[in-house]
Amino acid sequence: MLLPFGRQPCNVILYTIVVTLQCLLIYSYTSSKRNAILQIKEETSLRIIEGAAHKNFTRPIPFSEFPPKPADYEYSKTIVVGRLKAADVSWINELPEMATAIYVVDHPEEGDLTVPMNKGHEAMVYLTYIIDNYDSLPDIVFFFHSDRYAWHNNPLLKGGDSVETIKRMNLGRVARFGYMNTRCHLDPGCPDWIHLDRPYVDAQELKKSGEMSFTTRVWRELFPGHKAPTALAAPCCAQFAVSGERILETSREQYIHLRKWLMETDLQDFYSGRVFEYLWQYIFMRESQYCPAEHSCYCDGYGLCFGSAENYQRFWSVRREREYLQNNMASMQAIQFKGDAQQIENIEHQIFLLQAQEEALVEEAWKRGKNPDMRAVEAERIEI
Repeated sequence: MLLPFGRQPCNVILYTIVVTLQCLLIYSYTSSKRNAILQIKEETSLRIIEGAAHKNFTRPIPFSEFPPKPADYEYSKTIVVGRLKAADVSWINELPEMATAIYVVDHPEEGDLTVPMNKGHEAMVYLTYIIDNYDSLPDIVFFFHSDRYAWHNNPLLKGGDSVETIKRMNLGRVARFGYMNTRCHLDPGCPDWIHLDRPYVDAQELKKSGEMSFTTRVWRELFPGHKAPTALAAPCCAQFAVSGERILETSREQYIHLRKWLMETDLQDFYSGRVFEYLWQYIFMRESQYCPAEHSCYCDGYGLCFGSAENYQRFWSVRREREYLQNNMASMQAIQFKGDAQQIENIEHQIFLLQAQEEALVEEAWKRGKNPDMRAVEAERIEI
């Protein structure tokens, strides 16, 4: 409250001095309060990224397409695999042209590569390799599981063979984009898959494992300063190839921060690993949803070119019809069906014809994929 004074000149001067002092006191108080709030915010932010020397994680890197390498360029390659001690990874011997980094996550012996903690599934292995080899990365790094065959591998590559996947992968595509998920099929994982803000009552824990645990709080801990996306989406299941150039677009300190979160989070092994399964496209591409067209992935990625999305879907219609009839035949055999013999013969003939049609379409697709111009037709359109 201002003090009352008369109108005499001396009183006016004194009044002015008092008012000025009161204003200075008010400004000093509000300024100190504001600084205290900023200090709290700064300390909170530092606690989130404590342990990482690089604190500026707030600028997402833009997507960039790297200049193409010459057609005859010899890429240096390394395959990174996390394995249990008892797992058989002898299939990697069929890839003699590349270096290996095989991490034993349980019961490591002297000389084995290992991880600081067996948590987060393959994510701990992948991050550890990047951190330990940040200054000596090859041109291309393949991040793979220890199983040679898996349901989530591409069924059109020898029934989901990891060796076939790696041998046929177009390294020029990996180098051009910097990142390539090895799985072409979008389900599960795409599109519009994981929602950080979905109410718990709506979370699809059975189909979308990890949606319950992946929250905006988790996102802020992992990427302080980055706006949380409306959704995360990428083909499952955490197998991909990345160029060394792309890996280096993110600082080593940020990889350290991500691994530290993985080690310290309250989320259990399965859920912390599942969180990262839908993060790799963001870590390397800064794309929250990255779901390339399946036929483009098969064609430009592996040289299996059906000519268009329509032709690709036509192939799968033939394949699904053949599988449907084969399942019907299996059911008949299981119940020792003794019905119309002509009906059984007709079904067997239909299966034979569909099988022949399917094989012809695949053979034609492989031939088409040998033509660089045909592969270019199905490659993703990128505006330069």
